[in-house]
Amino acid sequence: PYIEGTRFTAITDHKALKWLHSTKDLNSRLARWAIQIATYDIDIQHRPGCENGPPDALSRYPIDVNVHRDDDELSPSIISTITSDYFNINCNDYLSTVSYDPGSLLLLDYFRNDSLPPHSLSIPISLISTSMKSTDVLDSTIANIHFADNINLYEQIRTTQWKDSSILPLLNFLQNQITPTIDNLPKFYGLARLHRVIDGALYRIFNNKHSSERLLLVIPSSKVTNILQLAHDHATAAHLGRRKTLSRLNSRFYWPHMRRDVADYVRACILCQQYKPTNQKPGSLMKPIIVSEPWHTVGIDITAPFTKTRRGNRFILVVVDYFTKWVELFPLQSTKAATIAQIFLDEILCRFGFPVRVISDNGAQFLSNIFTQLCDLLGIHHKRTPLYHPQSNLSEHINRKLKSILASLAHNDSKAWDLKLSQIAFALRTAPSESTDNSHAFLMFGRHPRQPLDLLLSSPAVSDDLLSSNELSTYRKRLLVDLMLAYRTTSELLDISHQTQSRHYNVHRRPLEFNVGDLAWVTSLSGIAKGKWCGGKLQPRREGPYKIITKLSSVTYELEYLIFHKRLSPIHIERLTQYYSFTTIICLN
Repeated sequence: PYIEGTRFTAITDHKALKWLHSTKDLNSRLARWAIQIATYDIDIQHRPGCENGPPDALSRYPIDVNVHRDDDELSPSIISTITSDYFNINCNDYLSTVSYDPGSLLLLDYFRNDSLPPHSLSIPISLISTSMKSTDVLDSTIANIHFADNINLYEQIRTTQWKDSSILPLLNFLQNQITPTIDNLPKFYGLARLHRVIDGALYRIFNNKHSSERLLLVIPSSKVTNILQLAHDHATAAHLGRRKTLSRLNSRFYWPHMRRDVADYVRACILCQQYKPTNQKPGSLMKPIIVSEPWHTVGIDITAPFTKTRRGNRFILVVVDYFTKWVELFPLQSTKAATIAQIFLDEILCRFGFPVRVISDNGAQFLSNIFTQLCDLLGIHHKRTPLYHPQSNLSEHINRKLKSILASLAHNDSKAWDLKLSQIAFALRTAPSESTDNSHAFLMFGRHPRQPLDLLLSSPAVSDDLLSSNELSTYRKRLLVDLMLAYRTTSELLDISHQTQSRHYNVHRRPLEFNVGDLAWVTSLSGIAKGKWCGGKLQPRREGPYKIITKLSSVTYELEYLIFHKRLSPIHIERLTQYYSFTTIICLN
């Protein structure tokens, strides 16, 4: 907020940042960084590291001025007191000087009548500074475990039991012999036989055939969340799963509906939702794009960068018709929005007519005003694929084929690949389609173009005489019949293909739907590559929570980040995960 919208100068010893700001030869990742930096009006100036002292000093990890080290040799008096390489320290001698975590104190108080075994802590002398006392070492070692949040949690639980309206009748009956005035006394007496009061605290008696009698501390409803935090969130609990958390609790404590509350709490844990992988199937079913005529819907995309050719081309503009699968390939020197819009107008719209819908990714060229205005002016519905979901665009399928074909045909001269594009396009257009059983060219022209293989076959003699009007009429009718039959057959085969693909695709998917106002996590966009999460090992898998603002389609949504009020659109449902929150209502049965 301090620098946005104003011009400023950044002086840095990070020379790569200046290079990134000026170079034009960028891969996709560097391009995204450059685009992000370009949103600021910034003048980057390089300063060598030896002249950049003040910022370096501020950015360095501070030195602990309280740590004193004696570089001299050990004095004879100190050496005489050391008899081995290890100190054996009894922790019980220092328990009064160390603060503990609520869970540890709760267990200590809970088993206060049992004698704790002495804990021997062996510390190598090489790890201890000669100026530090053994008590300092022990205090700092134990304090680093971060045990001290609430020392008196056990006392709080015992006090809260006497204030809990559902527990108080049992306490009064068992300790003060006060019979409550309730209707179902037999049930109350049966419940009382399962409890015992020890030192003013209520315990549940647990018996089974596998173990002896065990006393479980009864937790008031107001303290359930505290206990769940200790059993799941604490460092010594390590955010383990529902079963392990429940096992840790039901051997020590009791409250009604513990199993349900543990499941809800673990499921709603913010860190677990952000960092842990999920075993659920992705929540999205295939939604095929249905078309019934040529050039109704087209996909457009830019694939690059390739090796710069002798003619200066580095990119390829790919356009594909969703019905016939006809492909157009255009080599490009740059990906400027004006260049893309001009080619789309001259080579596609003016040759094949105006499509009803054009599908592109979220590249800057397709989000530009010139491309958007062109589509609006010609009545073309411009649909963008969801962020980081390229499989929504048919042209991405062509890109995969194109890269492998180019690599095989241009391996001898990598700077002449642009001369091969016309031949590659011809090969793709004349190859039979697996979905339609016809070549793309036949669905476009109603005939199969002659290919090099046809030159090996004997061709019928061709008359130089012009066709008569009757012959032209017959050919025209036959062509119309052939095309109508081909279109009908293609539509049926496409439906069958969509059903087959959906059936196989949906086996590994599950139905999922969000409503406006729902909260959801978004798979970390900075960690997505090749369709799977690949961020740093300690980076969160999900970001959020986000709020669903608009439902754009059955599988795409517009979201708003609740913290920074940043909007994302469109996001595919495959990238969304349900956000859970924890609430609990406890009553003692």
